[in-house]
Amino acid sequence: MTQILKDEDVKTIEEKLVLLKSRYAELINKLHQIGSALKNDKAKEYLFHGVARRLGVIERCVVNIYSIFPLQREQLLDWDELKDVDINLHAFFVNIFGLLDNMAWVAVYEKDRRRGINKKDVGLYRIKTQEILNDDFREYLNSDRMKKWHDEYLKNYRDALSHRIPLYVPPKNLTPDQQKQVADIEERRNKAIRGRDFSLIDNLQKEEDKIGTPSPFFLHSLPETDNKMVSLHAQVITDFGTVEEILDNFCAMFTNSK
Repeated sequence: MTQILKDEDVKTIEEKLVLLKSRYAELINKLHQIGSALKNDKAKEYLFHGVARRLGVIERCVVNIYSIFPLQREQLLDWDELKDVDINLHAFFVNIFGLLDNMAWVAVYEKDRRRGINKKDVGLYRIKTQEILNDDFREYLNSDRMKKWHDEYLKNYRDALSHRIPLYVPPKNLTPDQQKQVADIEERRNKAIRGRDFSLIDNLQKEEDKIGTPSPFFLHSLPETDNKMVSLHAQVITDFGTVEEILDNFCAMFTNSK
């Protein structure tokens, strides 16, 4: 299992979180700058109502996740809180994936006018779309680091969310001793169920609910991810930074071509 964050990691994440809104505002400003220079109306629509709108959802998802599940939280999340984190995590992944597609549509409509590209060929990692990107942006997207992030991480988790096992945050972490406690409670609860002792069943559930610590990880299918869990707080703030970097390079493609 992934290790709990170290103190220096927590400090770095908190510093990035403080700057999140200003970073988001700066990105929106850059999008408006290139948007004012776009000549194609559909390109503008995909930029403002696609890229920019999704970016706002992505930023808000990060804020919501940290609000529901602060870094230093010690109390277990209740059912509603767990589901709210899952909902924001789902929206986060879907909109990052969609934002990349929206960027591809901007490029296609502005640079190709969609004369020779089928809609199935539109995507930042589609060959036909990459043919209309400039060399710098294409090389950036195809760097080993970005290809790995897109293919092994983003696409993997987004596809799992959409088609296979959805992403989720486990309800709790248990130490070996706590696992034995829970196993003992389960055995006692099974006996209480057979004896129809509903008062004891309720008390045992309350006892179990107090055992463990919040699990600051997410995953989809354990077998598919080789039992690896991803650090929730570190990953979403890192992914926002990756989106920020992609958008910076995307905007440079337009500003450098003027």
